[in-house]
Amino acid sequence: MKYLLLLSLTLLPLFAKIDIELSNGAVANAQTLLIKLHADAEEPKMSRIYAAFEGKRYPFYRNKFEQGRSFYALIPVSYYAKPKESRLTVVHIENGKKFYNSYLIEIYKGDYKSEKLSVAPSRAQISAKNRKRIARERKEAHKIYRTSTPRLYIKKALSLPMESKITSAFGNRRLFNGVLKSFHSGTDFRAKTGTPIRAVADGRVVLVKNRFFAGNSVIIDHGQGIYTGYYHMSRFKVRKGQFVKRGQILGLAGATGRVTGPHLHFEVHVNGTLVDPLQFIETADLLFWK
Repeated sequence: MKYLLLLSLTLLPLFAKIDIELSNGAVANAQTLLIKLHADAEEPKMSRIYAAFEGKRYPFYRNKFEQGRSFYALIPVSYYAKPKESRLTVVHIENGKKFYNSYLIEIYKGDYKSEKLSVAPSRAQISAKNRKRIARERKEAHKIYRTSTPRLYIKKALSLPMESKITSAFGNRRLFNGVLKSFHSGTDFRAKTGTPIRAVADGRVVLVKNRFFAGNSVIIDHGQGIYTGYYHMSRFKVRKGQFVKRGQILGLAGATGRVTGPHLHFEVHVNGTLVDPLQFIETADLLFWK
């Protein structure tokens, strides 16, 4: 994937020139767009640069992987976004004045399939008691994903959580026992019970818990709105609050939660939005390349 230089614009003497680059000019629903911004004049305040897209604002962070005054923002596109052209605006505020750099991004429909799964009736037809449990677990997860740690823990390109065949791709529409229930929120890797599951990057463990759908789950905060999740484990190897390194074993694969057999379900959330994990790793390689 190559960068497209979108613009080079003269503004004020204090912020004389900026170059803005995008990872893509077109993205599918549930994919992530990377913006890089380079300034060749006095460094602007970080709180004074943001991107606006699909009704939300996204912060720019200092890009420690490049020299000079370089910043980046990650723009997640919702799975539910409809095909269209949507306006992306980078806003810079200096001395009380706003400067807008705006252009259109094409959102297209991802090539997501349908798959049929058979699970225990108790996992497909959910009782009132379990619905309350699921609601509590979702509320807890949403609170985690809405939190953006200012510090970035990632130090190098992301790895995969294991080297194994992908058995179910992200985004597939899922029919449980013949009834459409949801779309697949992650990428599944084939794994026998007991197979080690590894952190894709440095970060802090923010959840270690058994959950109704996901079974034994670990969630890692990598900083600046980036989270990864590892589900259906048979055994935990980390604790909440622990800092982990890229490649460190988080737990062992299993078949806990709503599953048809042992495997790893791997998720990525960016700035509060669920995204395609493999496409995110590919995009992140353009940033965390060391």
